[in-house]
Amino acid sequence: MNHMSINFLKNTMKSVIIAVLTMYTVTKFRLLKGSRVQFGPGFISNGRLQIKGPGKVIFGAGVNAWAHKEPNVLITYSPNAIIEIGDNTRLNGAGMMAARGITVGCDCILGSALIVDTDFHSIDLDRRTNPNAKVRTASITIGNNVWLAGQTVVLKGVTIGNNSVVGFRGVVTSNVPPNVIVAGNPVRVVKQLDA
Repeated sequence: MNHMSINFLKNTMKSVIIAVLTMYTVTKFRLLKGSRVQFGPGFISNGRLQIKGPGKVIFGAGVNAWAHKEPNVLITYSPNAIIEIGDNTRLNGAGMMAARGITVGCDCILGSALIVDTDFHSIDLDRRTNPNAKVRTASITIGNNVWLAGQTVVLKGVTIGNNSVVGFRGVVTSNVPPNVIVAGNPVRVVKQLDA
């Protein structure tokens, strides 16, 4: 066998493995979640995907959920909660927790980011004694072509503008404009990107 034949076989085997793992993942979640999970054409996964909760999860066309070290974990906390991932977005160890809604645009790259639209517990003073203490929630919107680097956190109510980058371990507590790099805790603009 020559070098080209070996490469052809390797690429063919890789394609077959990807197809089998993706088919397993899609079939499993369609059986478990029914219409509450939707996979667009061209979705791929290596099975390191967890989808939990009573809400809806929608993957656009060409979403790549092939996770390496950490699995992608998408959790909804109410039947009305929706997590929507735009076309051609890459997920690698992303965690999303939605009581209301998380929308991720197209062509994004999400490393081991944590995106949370709820406080989970009340921050009111009587939170320990009042079972009806209000828990704050607010939807999150991530624009198109956004990159969330590893170990970033995006908190409730935030909108991240198109083409922006959140640096490693950045904590996003307020809106991020388009075409910028932000970093820190809380994040601040460190560079304007040419549009």
